[in-house]
Formats: sequence, C-alpha cells, structure tokens
Amino acid sequence: MFRRIGNAVVRHPVWTIVAWLIAAVAIVATAPSLPSNSDESSFLPKSYESIKAADLQAKAFPSAFTPSAIVLYQRTDGGKLTATDQQDVARITSELGKKHIDQVQKVVPGQPSKDGRYALTLVQMDSKNAGQPKQADAAKVLREDAKELAKGTHLDAKLGGSAAQALDQQDSSQRGQALIGIGTFAIILVTLLIIFRAPILAVLPLILIGLVSAVANGLIAYATKLFDLQANSSISSILIVVLFGVGTDYFLFLMFRYRERLRAGDEPKQAMVNAVDRVGEAIASAAGAVIIAFLALVLSTLGFLKQMGPALAIAVAATLIAGLTLIPAVVSLIGPKVFWPSKSWQREPDNARFAALGRGVQRRPALTAAVSGLVLVALSLGTLGYK
Repeated sequence: MFRRIGNAVVRHPVWTIVAWLIAAVAIVATAPSLPSNSDESSFLPKSYESIKAADLQAKAFPSAFTPSAIVLYQRTDGGKLTATDQQDVARITSELGKKHIDQVQKVVPGQPSKDGRYALTLVQMDSKNAGQPKQADAAKVLREDAKELAKGTHLDAKLGGSAAQALDQQDSSQRGQALIGIGTFAIILVTLLIIFRAPILAVLPLILIGLVSAVANGLIAYATKLFDLQANSSISSILIVVLFGVGTDYFLFLMFRYRERLRAGDEPKQAMVNAVDRVGEAIASAAGAVIIAFLALVLSTLGFLKQMGPALAIAVAATLIAGLTLIPAVVSLIGPKVFWPSKSWQREPDNARFAALGRGVQRRPALTAAVSGLVLVALSLGTLGYK
C-alpha cells in the first residue's frame, strides 16, 4: 500500500502539492470560528460539588447581582479618599454606565473600604458569555476608559474581576504561544542544521508543518462544532508542540531513508518511492498508537481533556497524511539538491561511536538493563511526593 502511495505522489508531485494547497485554503476559509473559553468551571463535570452549588445558586437567585468586573480606586499617594475623590468615583461610575459597552448590563457603585482608602465600581455582564473573548474585549475597554476618566484626579483606577482575569489570561496565552512557537522553530532549525548541514532541509519542515497546522486547526474547529466540544485557549500551545514535534519526527524518518537509498545508487525519484515504502509502515503505526492514546482522553470526566484528546488526534492524523504525501511530493521535486551545500550525504558514515555502544549493550545486556532501570527509578522518585 505504501509503495502505491509513494508511486502516485512521486509521479504527480505538482498535483499533490496543489491538492494540499486547495484543501488548506478551503478548510481555513470555511472553518467555523470557535470562541476560546477561559472559564475553567465550564470544563468540570456536572457531578462536582462546586458546579452543583453554582447551578442551585443560579436557580434560587436568578436575579442576584454578580459583578464580572470591579474597578478599584485608591489615591495615588496611598492616603484616605477625600470628599472630592468620592465625587470623582461617582462621576467615573456614572460615565462608565453611559458608555453602553458591549456585554455590560449594569454599572453601580460599591461600598468603600472601612479604612476609607479604597472605593469600588461594580460591573455586571451577560453571564451567558462568562469567560468568552467578548467579555475579555469588554474588560479591555473598561480598563482603558476607567484609566482615561481618572486622569486629572488623584485616583488610580485598576480593573479586576473574572472578565479582567479572562483578558489577562488571553494576553498571557498569546505571549506564551508566541514564545513556544519561536522556541520550537529555533530548536528544530538548529537541530536539522546540525544533522544535515543543509539550510533547505532545515527550513522545509517548518514551512510544510506550518501548512499542516493550518489544516489541522480548521479540522479541529469543524470537529469541535460538530461534536459540541468546549474550546480552550491552552490547547493551541500544546498543539504547536505536538504538530512540530511529530511532524519533524516523520520528516526525519523519511529523509534518513531517502538519503540511504540515494547512497545505495537509486535514481532520486525511485529513492523517494522506496523511502515511502520502507518508512510508511513505521510512521503509520507510530501515528496510529499516538492517535489511539489521544482519543482515550475522551473517557475523562474533565471537559478540557475531552476536547484536547480529539484535537490532538486530528493534528497527528493530518501530520501522518502529510508525511506520506506532501513531504515526499515536495522533496521529490527538489531532488538531491535538498541536501545542498553539504556533500556528506553522498558517503556512508562509519558510525563508530554508535557501533561501539551497540556492541557494549550486546556484550552486557543484563548490566545495561539494570543500570537503565535504576536510572528510570531514580528519575521517577519525585512522583512519590504527589498528593
């Protein structure tokens, strides 16, 4: 089967690449938009005591005022609020209420602190959108407006509450994803440059896996909408690591075998067919095991894991298909020039160090197993402190 796939891809590399590009554009353009939910309570099972209590509270006190955002005021010099400061707080509260900010239902003054140093403005938002980006956007507007209205006074206005936390978590998640993405790219780039000493080979998987990432995210959006799963912002950062980790792994499998067949004297296109034939089973079996493991997460009682399992399984499946079709098609078009400017791929390395390691394991298998086991036990001792 894998030889047939290899033959078809190598014979029609351009059509394979075009098919991927068309599929990517169609999926990304038509995929439903999924609001990221940062309300962690929405991922808990209904059987949990806190969720039961929240449901009972909503039924017993449907009109209870629960602020989604709180504006906290204090003097810039840290002193007690004066009568003028209290008037400024009342004015800011009134002005915020008149702005009719999206998601904001009510803006009312809160009780000042007993020591007279702090005052509050309480903001109620639509509870149906708790933790959603809409409320994070509203919190951003509230924070900016409160600070703007406090200018020219002796007050320092700060925004807190669940909506402000959603905003800060959203900003932190975006920075974290950028950092993870840059770090992942850098590690892959440097590692491949060290292994192959070829800039094309170092950059190629980043571009191709980036395309696969766009397709996978679109498919995940479809699946999330179809099966009514919760969307969580933290999945994106995990997805980056899984996609580029697994994708680079499959890329290395294929390129090592491709290089081996070229050294054996195969014509470039035939070398790629043989590489797909030999590596396809290993890649497919490895991907299958990972997909099954991720799908097992749907058995979890936590909504976050139920969403993460299928999402990561879809990402691995898309990477597998790309590893057997897109990557061979692109490499077969480039040919041996993909190893430029390195010449080392043309000669077989002696692998003396690894051969010596293998002979050592062969001579003393029991000792090697014992030492390896002791190291693993030592590394796992930290789990004894988990509670």
